[in-house]
Amino acid sequence: MNEINSIDNNIDDSEESVRRAFDFLLNHSRIPEAFSKEEFKRFANYQNPKNFNTYFSKKFRHLLEKAPNEKNKYLVAGVFRKYSRWHKFRRYYSQSSKIKVNYIEEYYEKLMIFDFFIPLTNENDLRSSLDELFYSDTVKLMLNKILKNELNIVFPIKKKESKEQYIERICEWISKRFGGYSIGTARGRFKIDDLKTFAEVALQKTKGFDYLIDETTAIVHFIFHVGPPIKNQVLFNIEQFQEDLDEHNDQKEIELEANQIRFIFKNLFVRNILDLVNGEDEIWMLESGIRNCLYIWKNENFR
Repeated sequence: MNEINSIDNNIDDSEESVRRAFDFLLNHSRIPEAFSKEEFKRFANYQNPKNFNTYFSKKFRHLLEKAPNEKNKYLVAGVFRKYSRWHKFRRYYSQSSKIKVNYIEEYYEKLMIFDFFIPLTNENDLRSSLDELFYSDTVKLMLNKILKNELNIVFPIKKKESKEQYIERICEWISKRFGGYSIGTARGRFKIDDLKTFAEVALQKTKGFDYLIDETTAIVHFIFHVGPPIKNQVLFNIEQFQEDLDEHNDQKEIELEANQIRFIFKNLFVRNILDLVNGEDEIWMLESGIRNCLYIWKNENFR
């Protein structure tokens, strides 16, 4: 393999080594050929080999990734593209910050997803109301409004546990599972009467009544994971897609946690939302994940 060598003879020896290191990385970023630390070190040709080892640990290794099929070999990582110009690389080399973060993957087999479909006119009030659930004061207040016997069935109280400790424990349980929500919008067209003929609709319009209406809906999206995370030390490892994931979770514990999530979600989130949008004909919520279920809350006055 021909190495790129664009050394400027006027640069002092230490700067020359930095430039050689850059040229080595640049060349290997364009080819899939793995290399060892020693090959890199020989090409960079630092006067003091200890300096190379120091910069390899502090700088160069963040621009590399381990070759998947060769022991003690490396490839240039995609992040190097940010520093593939000499002046950017030189600036990075002299900075003290670390630019590459190593990730450990965690994934969950079981999910519960709740989607609320609410007229967009309620969006601002909805945000304000849901944002209150980010605060322990509000959550504790709402927990105290739930019937004690119902709460104790879902979350059994422990021996010698005071009421304050009990509520605090449930708050911590909620805190670990609720991190936020997202709101999107969807545009739809709906009929507001029984199915009619063209003639019937035309007659209805002459009287000033609509048959089809356009409505923009706010979709409030909640995601809850159920059960412990499964840790995958090797990202993009194909083996994780081949194993039987059910062995990681006890079914009874999953069902218990899922029921706890439904109970808390209905008593805190759903109750909060229904109080806010009071007056709408219908409110829809779709649950998916562990089970698929459509909930519809209907205004009794319009039945």
